[in-house]
Amino acid sequence: MRPSMIPALALVTTLSLPAFAEDSAAKKNTHPKVVCAANTKDGSRVVQGTDLVVEAGEKVKDVVAVEGNVIIRKGAVVEDAVAVRGRVVVEAGARVNGDVVSLGGEVRVQEGARVEGDAVALGGKLSVARDGDIGGEKISFSFEIGGKDLVRSIITEALEEETGCHILDDDDHDA
Repeated sequence: MRPSMIPALALVTTLSLPAFAEDSAAKKNTHPKVVCAANTKDGSRVVQGTDLVVEAGEKVKDVVAVEGNVIIRKGAVVEDAVAVRGRVVVEAGARVNGDVVSLGGEVRVQEGARVEGDAVALGGKLSVARDGDIGGEKISFSFEIGGKDLVRSIITEALEEETGCHILDDDDHDA
């Protein structure tokens, strides 16, 4: 049985839920953009504020980008891929053994690319090329009012005040 995406999504949730408590009129981005990255002991990769590219020939467990894109090149293999406020691009000849998820961005599966699991775009578009292959469900959910996507707005609002890097590896906290 294929492992669940719950650990990757839990990590994304930790990174993306600072709070909705402040008044939007009082919000001002006075902090510089923070870029950080981490590789975990289980072979996963996580970045914030930049793109995460899995190059040809690489095999990576899970990949997560917050405020950046996940790009999986031809010949690369990953288990699951998640982007928050970014897109997931599975290039021709790349393979995802699990699911691809974008929260507030797009999922693009190019011709000759393979996703064994589900392809999910919340607050963005799901694009699957004619010869792109999705083994599971294809889910795209956007809710626009007056030309503004509300799902994307909620995700953007959640990350608006986030200026630091809070990537935690559960392996570092074992007793």
